Amino acid sequence: MNIMKNKILNRVLWLLIIPVIIFVSSCDEKLDLKPKQSIDASTALTTPENVQATLVGAYMQARDADIFGSTFNEYSELLAATDDMRFLGTYEQPREIINKEIAVTNSYIEDTWIAAYDLINICNILLDPETLAILDPDDAERVEGEAKFLRGWVLFEMTRLFGLPYEPGQTNDQLGVPIVTSPTKDISDAVNVVRNTVEECYTQALGDLTDAKNKLPETNDVYATTYAASAALARVYLQMSNFTNAATEANRVIESGYYSLVQTPLKAFNNTSATSEDIFALQNNVASTTEWLTVMYASLNGMGRGDYDIQPGFLATFDPADLRGMYQGEAEMDDSYTIANITKMYYYGVGTILNNGGINTSKWGDYYANIPLLRLAEMYLIRAEANFESTGPQIGPNSPLQDINEIRDRALAPTLTGPLTQDQIRQERYWELCWEGHRLHDLKRWQLDIDEGLPYDAGNLILPIPFREMEANDLLVQNTWYVTK
Repeated sequence: MNIMKNKILNRVLWLLIIPVIIFVSSCDEKLDLKPKQSIDASTALTTPENVQATLVGAYMQARDADIFGSTFNEYSELLAATDDMRFLGTYEQPREIINKEIAVTNSYIEDTWIAAYDLINICNILLDPETLAILDPDDAERVEGEAKFLRGWVLFEMTRLFGLPYEPGQTNDQLGVPIVTSPTKDISDAVNVVRNTVEECYTQALGDLTDAKNKLPETNDVYATTYAASAALARVYLQMSNFTNAATEANRVIESGYYSLVQTPLKAFNNTSATSEDIFALQNNVASTTEWLTVMYASLNGMGRGDYDIQPGFLATFDPADLRGMYQGEAEMDDSYTIANITKMYYYGVGTILNNGGINTSKWGDYYANIPLLRLAEMYLIRAEANFESTGPQIGPNSPLQDINEIRDRALAPTLTGPLTQDQIRQERYWELCWEGHRLHDLKRWQLDIDEGLPYDAGNLILPIPFREMEANDLLVQNTWYVTK
């Protein structure tokens, strides 16, 4: 953990600014955003303007490709991958992940740990009472809400990636990740920490997100709102199989009136401004981007490597009328095509970097487009599943069947007439949310085997604590599979 904290300290200077960004790309590693100027950390948090700048830095850190900007998505899809997606790339790190043979020295995992705790540290700096006291009361409440939204959400994602699954009705004393709520502003603040239990991590995440929900406004430009916090809460509660609360939070978002499904499934992606379906999206533009999802999933002219190759058998599971499974084949493609020329959810790869001729998803096809993380479609699916599984009163005006048909009707898939089954609900989630980072976590909470009989709670379906962290902090305990393998 000392190594992690030293890296955090090295970044404190640049994170406490309104960043002036350039981007540097490499064929061998992910994009790394580099600021051109900074101000001293000892004077950074003395004015409201600098506090607001630090908050912008927190959102930029959340967009890092090592966490929300890409790898949270990739880890889930790679670890859950069976015959529906192949990895065709040359990078060793994702190959280890899809093979479920991850080295404790995997640099992707190390970078994720560092980036996540960088974000948590920025949030802790913002949540320091001395920091909040600089602001007027209304701004202080909003900043506190935004910082708790980011801190609670990243803690949840880290817990379900590095810890064994949450088990409803159990004590959940299996190890999660360290809970850190004090800021590291100086080397004297750096202390070794232990891993908290999964139960403790979920409790902390729920507390942060609930506080965020109560403190954030209904509208907040492109930043987190009270409804974004509810959407994240709905996701956490669903992972816990707390169906009443999951349905309640999803219903709050749906019935708010602020959001509506866009016209077609494809229009929910590759947008440079917010859509009516976006509850929360990471912001990209030509001057400041997180490109890695497009690098790995796309295969277009000037966009992507096509490392993640979707298989024909997966497309065959869709109804022929379902827009979500339609394929723009070789005869409909041209080597010059960019995402602007793609009219279907999948296409024949024409990129020349790696995978010319594979099948690629259209969800991630533009380096400069926003990255939607919380969509209204997910809320309909959460409300449908939670109400279906709940033994209590139904939440909201729709039946589970009606909510599922909201999603299917948008996709022009045949309307289901019922009675609705558990398998139909679960399949609908996969069709709608595939390649968005949900699959591993869904299979785990359904307690379904992964990859030809690999049990949902297998030790190699969670990530190792990075070797460098283990070396630096003797209080950390490694996940058992990585000790005994």
